[in-house]
Amino acid sequence: MHLYRSRVLQSVIIESHFAIYLRGYEMVVRQKYNIIDMDKGTLDRDIFVGEQIYQEELEKVFGRAWLWVGHESLIPNPNDFFLTYMGEDPVILTRDAKGEVHAFLNMCRHRGNRIVRADDGNAKNFMCSYHGWTYSNEGKLVSVPGLQEAYYGELDVDNLGLVPVAHLDTYAGFVFATWDKQAPSLESYLGDMRFYMDIMFNRREGGIHLFGPDKWLIRTNWKNPADNFSGDMYHGAISHGSAMIVREKMLSQGNAGPRPNPYAQPGNQVAAGNGHGCYVNVVEHSADLWNQQGQQRHPALVDYEKSILPEIEQRIGHLRARRTRTIHHTVFPNMSWLNNGTVRMWHPRGPDQVEIWAFVSVDMEAPDDLKHLYKLASMQMFGPSGMFEQDDMDNWRNAAEAGRSTIARKYRQNIAMGIGHEQPHQDLPGSVVPRMHAEVAQRGMYNRWQQFMNAESWADIPIDPITAKFEGTAGMKG
Repeated sequence: MHLYRSRVLQSVIIESHFAIYLRGYEMVVRQKYNIIDMDKGTLDRDIFVGEQIYQEELEKVFGRAWLWVGHESLIPNPNDFFLTYMGEDPVILTRDAKGEVHAFLNMCRHRGNRIVRADDGNAKNFMCSYHGWTYSNEGKLVSVPGLQEAYYGELDVDNLGLVPVAHLDTYAGFVFATWDKQAPSLESYLGDMRFYMDIMFNRREGGIHLFGPDKWLIRTNWKNPADNFSGDMYHGAISHGSAMIVREKMLSQGNAGPRPNPYAQPGNQVAAGNGHGCYVNVVEHSADLWNQQGQQRHPALVDYEKSILPEIEQRIGHLRARRTRTIHHTVFPNMSWLNNGTVRMWHPRGPDQVEIWAFVSVDMEAPDDLKHLYKLASMQMFGPSGMFEQDDMDNWRNAAEAGRSTIARKYRQNIAMGIGHEQPHQDLPGSVVPRMHAEVAQRGMYNRWQQFMNAESWADIPIDPITAKFEGTAGMKG
C-alpha cells in the first residue's frame, strides 16, 4: 500500500484490524485492539509486556480515567500536602488555608523540576530548588527571583501556575482526579460500584481513616494485581491454603474444624460496570457474615462490628448492612481493596513493573485499640511481609513472565470461567455469576481497557447507567 503520507499512527499489532480514514489526500491508519474474546474468554498476553502498548495506555487509560489519588484523612489540616501519582505523573495533593483540596502536576513551569520532594507535610508555598520559582498551595506562581531585573517584569506570571488536573472530586473522603476535561462525573464513572464501596467506606457517619502507605515494587504489569483484586477468589484455596490454615487455627486457638470444599461455597462474582468488579456474598442472617470460610476475625473486631450494625443499617440499609459481605474489589484502573482493611493504589512503572502503595482503612470513630487491631490484622496477611502477600507477589511475577516468552505469547490466557452463566441478581447490581469462583469481573475489566485503548476520546467510551438502589442516608460525600 502506498501512502500519500501525512501521518501513520503505529503501534504493536495484537490480532488487530485497521480503521482507515481518508481525509482529503491524507490517509490515517489507526490500530484497533482486539485483545479479548468475550465469547471464548481468551486474552492476549502482549498487553502485559509490550513497551509501545504501555506508553499508549499511559495516555489513553491513565490520561483519561478517573484515578484514585488520595484521601482527605491524609491531608486533614489546612496547608497539608501529600505526594502521589497519576500513572507515572507525579502529583501534589494539597489542602489550602481555606480547606479546599487541589491536585497539581509536580512540575515547575520553568524547566520542569519537581518542586515537592517530601512524601507529605505542611506548607503554604512550594519552592523549586533549581531557580527558586515559588508556588502557593493553591497553584499560583507567587515568586520569581529576578522578575524585574532578569525578566524585565514581562513574565506572564498569571498563566504560569502549577498545572492542575482537569477535574477533582471526592467519594466518602476518597479523592479522585482526571486529566481529561471530557470525562464524565465521578458519580457516573463509579456507577453501580458505589453500591459495594459503601459497605466498607461509607458505613459510619465519621467515615474512615487511612494509615500508610507502605510502598514496594513488584516485577509485574499493573493489570495483574488489579485483575486479581477484581475477581480472583479461585486462587485462594491453593495459593493461600497453608496461610489460611495457620490463621484459622490461631484465631480458634487450635480448635478449627474441618475445612469445607472451597469450590462449593456460595457467593457471587460481579462485573459492576465501567470495568469495576468485586465478590459479594448475600446471607440469610447477619450472624453468618462472620462465619464465612477464610473470613474469621479477631473476636474483639467481630464484637465491634456487631455493635455498630444499627448505625450501618441506618446509613446503607438492611440488605447491605446485615446480609451482604464483600471481599475483594477493584475500581478500574488503579484502586483495589479487601474487606480486611487493606486498600491498594497501583502505580505503573513500566510494562513489567508496578509500584504498590498499601494503606489500612479503619473507621474514624473506632476506638484506638481496635484501630491497632485492624492494622495488625491487615499487616499480618498483606503488605510487603504479609503471609498472603508473599503468595500473590510470586503469582503475579510468574504470570507476567509468560508474556516474555516467544512461544508462550502464541497461546492466549484463559479467563472463561462462568461464561454463559452471567445473570441479573434480584438484590445486586451488575452482571452476576452466582458462584464464589468466576472470571466475569476480569472479562469486564479487560473489555473496559480495550474500550479506552480504541477510543479517540471520552465520546467513544460508553458509560453504564446506574441501576443500584441506594438505601440509607449515605451519599457520595459520606
